[in-house]
Amino acid sequence: MFEQDEPVTSPGRRVTIADVARAAGVAPSTVSRALNGSPKCKPATRERVMRAVEQTGFVVNRRGRALAVGRSEAIALLFTDPFAELFTDPTYARLCDGIVSRLADGPNLPMILEAATPAERERVLEHVGRGAVDAVIVITPYAGRELLDRLAELSVPVVLCGQLEGDPYRGVFSTVYSDDVMGAALAARALEEVGREAPVSVMGPADNPASVDRIRGYRRVLGSRLGDERVVHTGWDQLSGHRAMREILARGIGFDAVLAGSDRIAVGVIEALREAGRDVPGEVSVVGFDDHPLAAQYEPAITTVHQPLREEGKRAAEMAVDMIDGVEAQTVVMDMYLVERDTV
Repeated sequence: MFEQDEPVTSPGRRVTIADVARAAGVAPSTVSRALNGSPKCKPATRERVMRAVEQTGFVVNRRGRALAVGRSEAIALLFTDPFAELFTDPTYARLCDGIVSRLADGPNLPMILEAATPAERERVLEHVGRGAVDAVIVITPYAGRELLDRLAELSVPVVLCGQLEGDPYRGVFSTVYSDDVMGAALAARALEEVGREAPVSVMGPADNPASVDRIRGYRRVLGSRLGDERVVHTGWDQLSGHRAMREILARGIGFDAVLAGSDRIAVGVIEALREAGRDVPGEVSVVGFDDHPLAAQYEPAITTVHQPLREEGKRAAEMAVDMIDGVEAQTVVMDMYLVERDTV
């Protein structure tokens, strides 16, 4: 099935995958999965295959292998936000770190594709359509619905890192995400347990699915105590959090707790509260979201909701490899948990 660089056993005869399979006592397809780094191959089986590879002298010609199976051995990491966000938002950095670390042991090369503008999206679709990548992991699926529809038409394996309202691509694309509703409910419950009764929320963009689900989770616990007038939507960064908190203070809204949509927002909120002479957590409790390193390093250390972003990235990579190997689309939901620190 695969080509070798040169004969390595008997003169005039090349070692084949079938030879390796016989030596390892497994099926040829198992040898293929082991050499491809497929997560479907158990570690003990992979070790047995690699011993057989060494025993038989099998040498893989990766270019020949890719041509033989019609693969590029590249997986696209598709990003639809402005490219600078990929390097400034720690959420994306940790997600991509998980993807790249999982692919490091196999033949598939991760390739970042930017699709923030219509011209970039057309270029990406042309690139994917001609088979330049074997699968696409969409880092920002909430932006570019038309792009997702066209990817579906191309029948390329696609993994979405994030939940879309109504799960419109179930059975077509694989999806991995953390349960934002559950995580937000944990944050709101932490405030209830310390007797906070007048919360406000500084949340990311209103049209972002994570924002929608986190507000839903807060209200699952707090109900009408977190009405629309007590929610400010902004960007995910520190400056946006600072500006939003100043707006809330200027409006004269009474509050004793802040539910921040990200840890970066939480830092901006706390800075604005300090400038206004409000003590955290004495007068106001603050709960962040994501559990980026920033939350632990800030003073005071921020109580936050841990989102397993690196693990999500690893799982997304595994799902992409599975789909390349013919596994049907699947949905994986990962749990969040509260990290208690010093701001509640």
